[in-house]
Amino acid sequence: MSPSSRRDEILTVAKAQIAQRGYSAASMRDIAEASGLLAGSLYSHFRSKAELVRDIVTRFYDELIPRQREIVESEAPGADKVRAMIGAVYEVCAGHRDELTILHYDWQTLSSLEELSDVKVQSLETLELWRSVIDQGKADGSILATVETDVLVRVATSAIHALNDSIRYSDRPLAGPDPDLAAMLQGLLLDGVAVSKVDARAAGGGDG
Repeated sequence: MSPSSRRDEILTVAKAQIAQRGYSAASMRDIAEASGLLAGSLYSHFRSKAELVRDIVTRFYDELIPRQREIVESEAPGADKVRAMIGAVYEVCAGHRDELTILHYDWQTLSSLEELSDVKVQSLETLELWRSVIDQGKADGSILATVETDVLVRVATSAIHALNDSIRYSDRPLAGPDPDLAAMLQGLLLDGVAVSKVDARAAGGGDG
């Protein structure tokens, strides 16, 4: 087995261990044992637990950020970009639930580690890309000018996390394929949930 393949195997094991136990509780010894290694052998591949997390999370951001940049740079109206951003970010997060768990539940610790300063930069970039598409929509009139950009960013990113959160909602898993959930979230955030009087009349088939 090549060193890179063994390294990938260790990262897969470490990702599961840290997502399940939390960054502080998952020790290098635990990760080594789960990988079939002695602790000393693990340190020959990774100098620290922070380095493990950096490699795990960077792979997530390396997939996420280019998708976001592509949307920002497209020629679509801002509202369409926001819709596309919701779908793309949801899709990436749905494929990286362990990484999302680590970033969400251990962020206070991880963001304070000097070894993970580049991860913090990537995290901030994802938020700036969200802000960019929302501000473009406000500027071109496809999103209400009264919408507070940072509020919508928080609502959108928190909602995407909640749909992929396997810890907080472990007793109430969501049914249905991921594209259906993404489409529902797009509708909730961009179209709302309240039924207008016109819609209500149409649904009832009457004039009253």
